[in-house]
Amino acid sequence: MKFRLGFLGAWALFVIALGAVVVGAVAEGENLRDEKRVTRLEKIDALIAERLSPRYEALKAAEEKRAGRVSELRSKVEEAEVDLDDSEDTDQTIIVSTAENRVFVRQAGKIVFQAVCSTGKGTTLVEDGRTMTFDTPTGRFRVRSKEENPVWVPPDWHYVEEARKKGGAVVRLRPGEAVDAATGNPVPLQPSSGGIFPSLSKKPGGRVLTIEKGTVVEVLPDGTKKELPPGEIIRAGKNIVIPPVTAPQRRFDKVLGRYRLNLGGGYALHGTQAVDQLGRSVSHGCVRLADRDLEQLYAMTKVGDQVIIY
Repeated sequence: MKFRLGFLGAWALFVIALGAVVVGAVAEGENLRDEKRVTRLEKIDALIAERLSPRYEALKAAEEKRAGRVSELRSKVEEAEVDLDDSEDTDQTIIVSTAENRVFVRQAGKIVFQAVCSTGKGTTLVEDGRTMTFDTPTGRFRVRSKEENPVWVPPDWHYVEEARKKGGAVVRLRPGEAVDAATGNPVPLQPSSGGIFPSLSKKPGGRVLTIEKGTVVEVLPDGTKKELPPGEIIRAGKNIVIPPVTAPQRRFDKVLGRYRLNLGGGYALHGTQAVDQLGRSVSHGCVRLADRDLEQLYAMTKVGDQVIIY
């Protein structure tokens, strides 16, 4: 009896030990699987990070740029608020909000006039290595002069834009030069024998454009000449001719409306033919208003009035 109990006890101990070994082996297997799973997850994380890194950096850069832009706009608003506070001691101040595309007039701390306007579109134009940005300048200005029925003398960028719309280029026509009216190619001139203006070397085979007495003339194949009308785009095939700044052809009537308030530097508050674009940022830097609003603003504005643009 004692032998049987000893045998059973030993067997029980063996079973218990075997169970412990099995449990340990199972646990070790689980640990190995966990280690492999962790390693695999680490590899996956590394692969994801590697593939998303450029995109993450781009998103991070975009967010930083956006934050910088917000900070810049907030700074401009704060500066404008300071300017508005400083302007309270003036009789009248014209205020232009480029963000809202609105014009206000304040007298003695009260808004007495407001209107919808258009301000700079913020685009750029590169021509001959020069980059032009079409923004409305911000800051404090003064009305330097007032004009009725102003004449517009388009800058070169106007001709460049018009030419590019047609897939062409610009041709600058200067005194002492001539171009083929059909192509814009240069045409040789020879010194004049009796007058002060050079003349064509021979009768042209086609129409030729040249400058005489400060104006653009067209020379026909038979040698007769006619002056081109003022305020019209001159085309030479797909190209557009830029006349001298002083030429009548460079002067455009009725483009700026009936009135203009000049701020200096080529910027002004003036009328527009594109009334359907009011309320949008579409101008090349000037502040555009509808004729009726501009007439009222013009009547109440004095030379020297302060203008705050923000």
